[in-house]
Amino acid sequence: MKIFSLIRWGLVLIFTCMAISNVYADTNYSSGLFGSYMINSEPSGADVYILEKYYGKTPLLYIPDNTADHPYIIEFRKDGYNSSILSINENITPGTQKEVFAHLSPAPKFTSIFVSSDPDDCLAQLDGGSSVPLPYSFTSVSEGTHTLLVYKTGYKSYLNEQLSVRSGSNTTMKVILIPNYERKELVVTSTPSDTEVLVDGIFRGTTSGNIPLMIGPLNDGQHTVLGRIAGYQEKKEMVFTRHDLSSNVHLNMIPITLMPVSSTVKIRSIPSGSDVLLNGIWFGEVPAQGYLELNDIPLNRYKLVISHSGYTDHIEWIFPGPGETITIDTVLLQS
Repeated sequence: MKIFSLIRWGLVLIFTCMAISNVYADTNYSSGLFGSYMINSEPSGADVYILEKYYGKTPLLYIPDNTADHPYIIEFRKDGYNSSILSINENITPGTQKEVFAHLSPAPKFTSIFVSSDPDDCLAQLDGGSSVPLPYSFTSVSEGTHTLLVYKTGYKSYLNEQLSVRSGSNTTMKVILIPNYERKELVVTSTPSDTEVLVDGIFRGTTSGNIPLMIGPLNDGQHTVLGRIAGYQEKKEMVFTRHDLSSNVHLNMIPITLMPVSSTVKIRSIPSGSDVLLNGIWFGEVPAQGYLELNDIPLNRYKLVISHSGYTDHIEWIFPGPGETITIDTVLLQS
């Protein structure tokens, strides 16, 4: 029994000491014996390391140990952003709080650009850097817009000041230069070949295998290049030409779906009983309740006429896309 009594009193003594210690710590904090730092960042959610020890993510409340060595080195880390390091050289005044803030800048994203040329042995400069012989792969290219110059004696240079690249997708391009003696400024290639090419609405020729289509003369300035070939969607590109440069356009044609997805047109009118015509063909009357629904409408451009005796016709052009449902509600005006 004496042994149990001693154990019981020993436990009471231990818990009493723990309670006294907690009261002392709380008293120190509440009486202002400690200061604190509110650590934040833009964007938030950055990992915080203090003296190389991880403490958590921003926003973070940090109560320093005044016995720690100075300065406090605080490092902010976040995926996709450059790390930021701040230094705190003095102890914070007890009972006060200071804000520590870091603005994290996005880390640059990189990609590559592979450039080949026709003719061979051309030289290239990226963003005004050193000239390199082609073919060449420019690596560690930052995401964004760049300037590419390709040149060779006896040929009109290629200059693209709006070459846009994105990380995660490497760029491959072939630059074709036009001989100086040619009165042409534009080179058009396509995938597939045999694509008809129109410039500003005027037919200029057809691409043919590996033989580039050279077009000119053209006025200096911006032009519209349109490609078309059976079984493919029309492709339109804008290009700037200059008489002393070789402008390049590649038309990557997109196949039309083998089984075109038809569309639906739903029509409701006041008054009901109106006649509905598409391109002059009668399709029915608008019912008293709900819509007149025209299904399986082929992709095309249609002149829609909704007419009713004693009322002015409603006329509009519609361009239903693949699988699209066009809904038309109209109120006819009495004539």
